[in-house]
Amino acid sequence: MDVRLHYLFLLHSSSTACLGYVPSHRTIGRGLERWVLLRRYWDTGEDIDSLADSIGAPREEVSDYLRGWTGDRFLTLRKRLRVHDAGELLLSRPELPAADIARLVGFQDKSDFRRAFVNEKGMPPRLWRECRGSRLRLGIRRFREAGRSRCP
Repeated sequence: MDVRLHYLFLLHSSSTACLGYVPSHRTIGRGLERWVLLRRYWDTGEDIDSLADSIGAPREEVSDYLRGWTGDRFLTLRKRLRVHDAGELLLSRPELPAADIARLVGFQDKSDFRRAFVNEKGMPPRLWRECRGSRLRLGIRRFREAGRSRCP
């Protein structure tokens, strides 16, 4: 499933569902939609405070809104979106090293990127690329048994 589309759907649904509610909720929903569409989560300086400022809403309202409509905290949402985009780039841009892709999507540390990628995709970026994005989720034992150069 495309994570970006999933979040865009949730945020769009939330902004249109808020028509009769607090006006700021509609503004927050639309601001978050724009944030995802423009991939502003790639920006390494983007945190919840800068997002709230760009939307023009208090930080707490943006945080509560995200938790209420997506079920995720800001950092979780941002990490999931970055990993999703990195996974697509790993497949579509095989000439780019994984470390360059990690920096491009906003990860500042290779080990943070690898850890987030394994947590989200179930395998390290290199194996993801070798297996052409296989959706299989590997346990650590199965990953070791499969070997680093073979796809399960």
